[in-house]
Amino acid sequence: MPKRRLEVIANQMTLPVIAAPMFLVSSPSMVIEACKAGIIGTFPLLNARSVDILETVVEKHY
Repeated sequence: MPKRRLEVIANQMTLPVIAAPMFLVSSPSMVIEACKAGIIGTFPLLNARSVDILETVVEKHY
């Protein structure tokens, strides 16, 4: 494939951007800010060390 054709294809591509869930680093605030910036934000459930903490996080941010 000619180089120019590859450049045209590359310029037309769109890729999703995902903020990867990071153990003990990701937070609901980080996910919210990522989403505001057009990025898919994720939060690993293991960051909430117990069901009680998870319930508190969900109630606070949602």
